[in-house]
Amino acid sequence: MTDTLSRYDTRIRRGIAPPPDSFLTNLDDAGLLLAATTFEYQEGAIRELYARYQGPLFAFLLRRLPDRSSAEEALQESFLRLWKAADRYDEQRGSVAALLFTTARNVATDSLRRHARRPQSRFVVSELADIAGDASAEGAEVGMTVIAAMQRLPAPHREVLDLAYWGDLTQAQIAEALRIPLGTVKSRVFLALKGLRVELATAGLVA
Repeated sequence: MTDTLSRYDTRIRRGIAPPPDSFLTNLDDAGLLLAATTFEYQEGAIRELYARYQGPLFAFLLRRLPDRSSAEEALQESFLRLWKAADRYDEQRGSVAALLFTTARNVATDSLRRHARRPQSRFVVSELADIAGDASAEGAEVGMTVIAAMQRLPAPHREVLDLAYWGDLTQAQIAEALRIPLGTVKSRVFLALKGLRVELATAGLVA
């Protein structure tokens, strides 16, 4: 929880003493999702998250869905699902950005299934497949092991893999979503995949 949010947490939960004008814009994503669980601040918090992510999220949905109208509908549904799940969010399990893009991916998949179409995977999926390619276990077991290994990575490294693997984003789109330089994303992806190889080697899945 951010220092700013810590100062206001009790008052937010009790719905008293409105924050200063800059309160919501100064919160990080996790703080905004907490604020979204309150009646007083939920609209402003979701609006701020929407402002931060609607661009890259809409571009992501446009690539997965057949037309602009479907993407716009999925965009609204994604934020609605995010808001409904706000009180169950656990920062230790991943970033808000990863949760949002995972949610959008699920919304798009639901839409595609209704039209009997399947989404396509991207770069990190194939990278992870290469890492686990020598594994002798069944595919489902390998998948669970990979997910568990991802959870043990440092948070910044896990975040980029979350967005790539679950959110199906390119490195450039991850940079835009997280508002960090593309070079930083590339470095984190390299280190994350290197760390993942070590984790899977320790588990005996790769040489």
